[in-house]
Amino acid sequence: MRQNSTLLAALLAVALVAGCSSKPNDAALVTNIQSQMFADPSLKNANIQVVSNNGEVTLTGTVPSDAGHLDAYKIASGTQGVTKVNDQITVQVAQAAPPPPEPAPARAKTKKELRAEKAHAKKHEPEQIKNTESASNVAPPPPAETAPPPPPQPVAAPAPQPPPPPPPPQPKQIEVAAGTTLTIRMIDGVDSSVNRAGEIFHASLENPVVVDNQVIVSKGADVYVRLTDASSAGKFAGKSELHLELVKLEFQGRSYPLVSSTYSVEGSSRGKNTAEKVGGGAVLGTLIGALAGGGKGAAIGAAVGGAGGGVYQGATHGKQVRIPSETKLDFQLDQPVTVTVMPRSTPPAQ
Repeated sequence: MRQNSTLLAALLAVALVAGCSSKPNDAALVTNIQSQMFADPSLKNANIQVVSNNGEVTLTGTVPSDAGHLDAYKIASGTQGVTKVNDQITVQVAQAAPPPPEPAPARAKTKKELRAEKAHAKKHEPEQIKNTESASNVAPPPPAETAPPPPPQPVAAPAPQPPPPPPPPQPKQIEVAAGTTLTIRMIDGVDSSVNRAGEIFHASLENPVVVDNQVIVSKGADVYVRLTDASSAGKFAGKSELHLELVKLEFQGRSYPLVSSTYSVEGSSRGKNTAEKVGGGAVLGTLIGALAGGGKGAAIGAAVGGAGGGVYQGATHGKQVRIPSETKLDFQLDQPVTVTVMPRSTPPAQ
């Protein structure tokens, strides 16, 4: 009976430690989300506050565009450990400058000012008449001899003006439908033993995006992918996994957020045999400890047996998963994306 009570207490302690370790670290979540937002170009002028409470993240503040709003939400919701996102972000649009004030109307003159002006004009009227009469008594000067006018010169015909240039081509809004396959080539490598969920990786578009026989996005455009989930094979059980999704496309100086399917790759699993060998070592250690002294000896024997099983298992680690640079990956768009395309200007006809 005493041995059973000791074993039950050890199991309860292990369950308690496992439950405490699953509690999310709010400070680490906030730091991870803020670092990803700082690296996002569409959130350069954003003012976002991030608060986390037991994995429930609240976003407040302002962003300059709808694209930035979507990027902020996707970063928070895609961060490992986040259970819920309360989106309270607002899009702040720049306000136009107010019009200049209208000039004040001219002030009407008073009767006193009008009488003063009339008296001033009447006072100086005799001097003006006298000056006019004296000027009329002066003999006019003799007319000066004028040279004959030059002969008229022939007027040259105006040179023909070239036709005005054609108006510049206007940009077009073209929608790339959901379900379209985007093939990319990785520039950065991804490793399950090194990289963690939430990290962003650089890639390029391997094949151009074509809509109605027209190239909308050319090959080589910059594409960015996010590692949504990464697990590395442990010493005892499990397998390595990588899950990637598209984040955004940059083309002709513009950035377009993308929502795509998930590309997943998995390594070989350690399997059930590993757990049985480790568990068997722990049970054997418990029996040896019980025979040695019971009670406390049983707990010591279980620890020794478990450690022996761990050493055995550690000799055969699970296979890690890597996506090296230059690897081609296929994604499908889950939502359509509208791309602004500048058409090529056609040369004038000869």
